[in-house]
Amino acid sequence: MRHTIKKSVAKYLVELLIVAFGVFLGIMVSEQKAKNRTNENISNSRDMIVEELEVNRQNLVHAVEYHEKIKKGFDTLKTNLSEDVIFSFYFSSNKFRQEQIPGWSGLGIYKIEDVAFESAKISGVFNSMNINDVKQISSAYRQLHSYSEFGTMITQKVIAMDSQTKILDVVGILEMLTNDFLNNEKHLMNDLDKTIAKLKEEN
Repeated sequence: MRHTIKKSVAKYLVELLIVAFGVFLGIMVSEQKAKNRTNENISNSRDMIVEELEVNRQNLVHAVEYHEKIKKGFDTLKTNLSEDVIFSFYFSSNKFRQEQIPGWSGLGIYKIEDVAFESAKISGVFNSMNINDVKQISSAYRQLHSYSEFGTMITQKVIAMDSQTKILDVVGILEMLTNDFLNNEKHLMNDLDKTIAKLKEEN
């Protein structure tokens, strides 16, 4: 009788251990799958963000080339403006026009790309990503958004031009575009180069 009871207890203990091990193994497998999925999402997001930063960087290259080109022509035209001309109304005078600048084809302000960055924020990928990577990426996009706001400000100044706008006002806008804004583009382009290089090294 006692022998039978001992055998039954041992049997139940073995079965309990088997079940417990199965549950433990299932949890381990699930956790590993979740970890692999998280790592895959992080890797995919990093790749897309690096690609997006490279697109923004390439757009900045084109913008810098264009703004440097029109700066030369603008600086030449500006030196030939007399005081009487510079204080005259822009739209009622033919002494100075943006179109007179060699190579002029508009402001040349690019819209930044940030879809990959915003997607990573919404999906929560940054919560699992290396903190140093998150800091680098966030800093890069913060600069890109500041650049975009600067460009929007210049664009709004152009849109706000009316019959009371003087040539002096237009000259001021173009000086901002070909000096402050151009310098901002160059600085941002260099910073993006460094960020992209670091992200590729750590990938």
